[in-house]
Amino acid sequence: MKVCYVDESGNSDQDPCLVMVGIVVDAHRLNRTRQEFSEIFEDVQRLLQENLKELKGSKMIFGRDRWRNVDPDTRKRIAGFLCRWVTDRKHNLAMSAIDRHRFKQGDATMFARVSSDPWLAASLHIALQLQKHHQSNRKNKGHTFLFMDENKRKADELAELLFEPPEWTDTYYGRSKNQERLDQLIDSSFAVKSHHAGLVQVADLYALIFRRYAELHDFNSLEQWDGEQSLINEYAAILAERLLPKAIRCPERTTAKCCKWYKEITPPSLLKLGN
Repeated sequence: MKVCYVDESGNSDQDPCLVMVGIVVDAHRLNRTRQEFSEIFEDVQRLLQENLKELKGSKMIFGRDRWRNVDPDTRKRIAGFLCRWVTDRKHNLAMSAIDRHRFKQGDATMFARVSSDPWLAASLHIALQLQKHHQSNRKNKGHTFLFMDENKRKADELAELLFEPPEWTDTYYGRSKNQERLDQLIDSSFAVKSHHAGLVQVADLYALIFRRYAELHDFNSLEQWDGEQSLINEYAAILAERLLPKAIRCPERTTAKCCKWYKEITPPSLLKLGN
């Protein structure tokens, strides 16, 4: 059984891209991972003068709010440790990234129910990656729980989308004649508050890192401090080692129009990451 915890970065219409990351965990290793995160969180809390409800990637990286009094080198070490942690735990990462301009300009009329909403499109892309990656495992039908950071405005719409996926998704993972759609997922998606789930908070940090990577490489974004790009490159390289294969994220050797669409709207720098 698998569990995937998902969060995103770049939800504002002013952000050039939206990046969503899911941390995929084998259920039998989940308790140890959650315990380790609790210990990490307690260590981080000792550094702060105020109570910390949850980690927030942007605040940690940029030294905002409660992080403003934490030495920059310490903040960098914590972020780097959390990046290496997922490789040490050997968890996989699903990533979906959407260039908002390409998303609006492209011909997405055939991709019903997600063609006007980047958040829904990215969420579905995460689910399709999990389906394609896990369906080859024997006796694995309906063995993946998908937990999304709570989005009250869109949670119900996503739940319905995953419960009854559109027909055009079939070609993404090569659905067979007698196969139920998205049969790897248990029921649909589940919403969870980020301060209730440590791995959602970690996914938030990873999503921010990949978003800044794309902004710095593809959208001419300026560094927010000297050396930011070098540091973000380092973090992204570490995380890229655990990304699901490119053949899962954005398959190239395919005639599936939905695969080509997801590839077209993904920032080029993120397409190159991983194997």
